[in-house]
Amino acid sequence: MNKLKRWVVASIGAVAFFGAMITGVSANTNGIDVASYQGDTANYFNSFKQVGDNFTMVKLGGRGGGEGAHYSNPKAYAQIHNADAVGMQTGGYFWAQVGDSVSEATYSAQLAVQDAQNAGLAKGSYIAMDYEAGAGANKANNTTAILAFMDQIYASGYKPMFYSYTSYVNSYVDLSRINARYPNALWLAWYLTTAHQATPPMQYFPNYSNVKIWQYADNHYGVDGNVMVVGSLDNNKPAEQVASKPSQSTNTPSTPAKTQYATFSGVYVADYWTKYNNKMYGVNIDMSIKPIDYNNYIPISAMTLTDKYGNKLSNQYIQGNNGRMEYFTLNGKYKVISQTATTINVEIGGEPVSMMKAFATIK
Repeated sequence: MNKLKRWVVASIGAVAFFGAMITGVSANTNGIDVASYQGDTANYFNSFKQVGDNFTMVKLGGRGGGEGAHYSNPKAYAQIHNADAVGMQTGGYFWAQVGDSVSEATYSAQLAVQDAQNAGLAKGSYIAMDYEAGAGANKANNTTAILAFMDQIYASGYKPMFYSYTSYVNSYVDLSRINARYPNALWLAWYLTTAHQATPPMQYFPNYSNVKIWQYADNHYGVDGNVMVVGSLDNNKPAEQVASKPSQSTNTPSTPAKTQYATFSGVYVADYWTKYNNKMYGVNIDMSIKPIDYNNYIPISAMTLTDKYGNKLSNQYIQGNNGRMEYFTLNGKYKVISQTATTINVEIGGEPVSMMKAFATIK
């Protein structure tokens, strides 16, 4: 995997933190992940079948950082086809260095789906977001961007997965929000050693909930070693059967059977202020559903002006689009009027406001 090098040397402290073995795991499936610098022939994948590996996660492409505007793995089609030919389940992953930008995350997911289709990855297969560099300082905002990527994957008929390494998610990601929307969709990396490992040392399974795949080695016969502890890659299973949220529909709004409320935990940029019907509103470009119009305007009465860390400012008067960066939070519980797989309409300040669903936590 196109990832940063990381490992943890075994110690009493490390074992104390990571050593709790997962309970209720009756069967584990071993597998690998590959990129363009690995092989792509049937014989290559059959060699891993012979040592007990039964699934392959294939790099589809990437955007951001060293990947540039858009990189597509030229071997992806052959790797998926030949891994499948020898009886290995297949999934894909996409390097998405999107930071905390919802618009970047959504666009990167669209590229990931494009690469998956070009590589012949069947609808209903998993596509993992590889998120391990370039995160923003605010966990909530990072997580919102991650969910935007995953929601776009889901809306395109694939099943979303999230990949990173444990120390990175501890610092930059709120896994509880991901777990709530997409249960058992985590692919986490943590290595006991960088030496060769033929099989996963399950007594050191990382103590996290909702892990589907543990990447336990970066030297398993020359590739990354993985173990799947929940279900399978379910290539032919429709996405809606494994996601908790969002709803199956991606186009037609549906009113919840019971009243639901949305909360927003991030610190957002007031990209600009606008006046409409003699009232003032704030606009955050990432939150808005394109095209941006009065449907996306947030009543200023509901917004709390803060610094970039979310600390409330003593002066709650807006500066008025004068080039200074302004930040705000939304601290209330807002009634959900309607929602789709990727959008939400909520009542804020007594008015309906439409925005991207990835920003909201809905209960």
